[in-house]
Amino acid sequence: MDWKDLFQGHILNRGYNYYCENLVEDLDISEDTLRATVLGTENYEVEIYLEQDQVVDMYCSCPYAEDGKNCKHMAAVLFEWEETRDSGIQHQKAAEKNDREKIIKEFVASADETMVRNYLGAILLNDEKLWLSFKSLIQPEISGGDVEQYKQQINEIRRKYAGRDNFINYYEAMNFTDEIYDILDGDIQRMIQNANYVMAFQLINYIFETVAAVEMDDSDGGTSIIANQCYNLWLEILEQVNIEKKREMFHWFLSKLDGSIIDYMEEYIEQIIMEEFGEIEFLEEKLQLTDDMVKKAKEQKSSWTKDYYAGTWALRHLALMEQLGFEWNAIELYCKQNWQSSTVRKYYIDLCIQHEDYNLALQTLQESIQMDADYTGLVRDYIIKMKEIYKMLGNTKKYLEQLWKLILKYDAGNLNVFRELKSQYSVEDWKDEREKIFCKLSPYANIDVLYEEEKLYDRLMKTVQESPGLWLLQKYESVLKECYPDEVLQKYQDELNEMAKRASNRKRYKEFAALLRKMKKIKGGTKIVEDIVNNWRNIYKRRLAMMDELRGL
Repeated sequence: MDWKDLFQGHILNRGYNYYCENLVEDLDISEDTLRATVLGTENYEVEIYLEQDQVVDMYCSCPYAEDGKNCKHMAAVLFEWEETRDSGIQHQKAAEKNDREKIIKEFVASADETMVRNYLGAILLNDEKLWLSFKSLIQPEISGGDVEQYKQQINEIRRKYAGRDNFINYYEAMNFTDEIYDILDGDIQRMIQNANYVMAFQLINYIFETVAAVEMDDSDGGTSIIANQCYNLWLEILEQVNIEKKREMFHWFLSKLDGSIIDYMEEYIEQIIMEEFGEIEFLEEKLQLTDDMVKKAKEQKSSWTKDYYAGTWALRHLALMEQLGFEWNAIELYCKQNWQSSTVRKYYIDLCIQHEDYNLALQTLQESIQMDADYTGLVRDYIIKMKEIYKMLGNTKKYLEQLWKLILKYDAGNLNVFRELKSQYSVEDWKDEREKIFCKLSPYANIDVLYEEEKLYDRLMKTVQESPGLWLLQKYESVLKECYPDEVLQKYQDELNEMAKRASNRKRYKEFAALLRKMKKIKGGTKIVEDIVNNWRNIYKRRLAMMDELRGL
């Protein structure tokens, strides 16, 4: 069985994302065991047991896996292991390929030329894909008929993998994208090298639209791989063609902003339109385009869609106005026409600061706070900006007001804000000021971080005692065990006894044993651990795996 079948689809996807983000560390591979640490909200230990490269058992220290479920951390480790294993296989295959290539070259060189030509002709006659590839290699010129044959080939690849239901499943998706990528990276790349820009452009576009339209399980990101390669080839062509051809290509891209391309693929079209085509005629056309797109976005029924797209296109319009040298008054007027967009107001605020019109920037920030009062994140950004302006202007009273708003509400418990606020008071005054913060902050607003910062270990210990589970205890154990060894041990004891009630597998028992060993290193821990072990031997004597792990203590 493929190990991927052991996971639900969404768990597998999350595990793949963890693997791609390099969150798997210290992978240790033995004959029948994989061990690794996976970084997350905390570091999770993963163990996976194998028999003949097949997964037979898995363990992870995360809460999700506590009830025997297979989690994203396990999947991430298996993806990492697969890459490591495949890398070794690939090296072996590469060596074998080099040997085979040498033998083939020697054999072909010694063969009769007429026989080789006849044999090659027979192969090309029965394989259209090879025929087109060979033809593009030998004959640089590409005809309209060749383009149609390539399109048929692309359609045939889609039909081969999509099947009757016109859906490419997960297991076929990578094969589909590999075949399409080969055409882009081989035949079409060769067309560009041979200056067949128009034909290459037509085929890239056809592939892009075909992949955008196909229904596929894209868990491995094949669509993005194809789209990125299309984008790179477009750039190569645009660097080579004259203004007339560039104009035709520009208008093709424009025509695809009509909703015919699925939105996440349409973003590639938007990007190439906005980032390339820097000639003045294109800038003027793009200015009209962005204005039209703003108006179109404002007609949307969804409030979120309306705000997001109107703001995005308005920002692009404003950037073009700057490129084209519009006067400040015209830019300001366009901002006012799209004032509902927080994106536009942020842009306007930055422009005011650039022009050193700080009063207008502050006025706009105050107005924005009122307009976006329901969006805490936006309000936080506005207050941070106000804080910086007041600090620059030397208005200490207003500067402090913004810091207090941040630490108590809009960025509650943020350590950097806390430190910045602390720097504004004397040592004696700060003792009173920090109490105001501690009294008003929720215990869930990183107050433990602030207690550690201020070395208020008695309060930190109380917060740890009141927190569920062991996460907070393990976070601060190194600073608390010296001052409060009894309290730390008691917290461990209480949590372990609760965890033991629900545990039922050897991996969990190994984790308990590791924690008990840790406890023994704390002052007074040996006696507590003995009491826990004796108690468990009485209560859980039928749990043979647990008893086995406890013997090692």
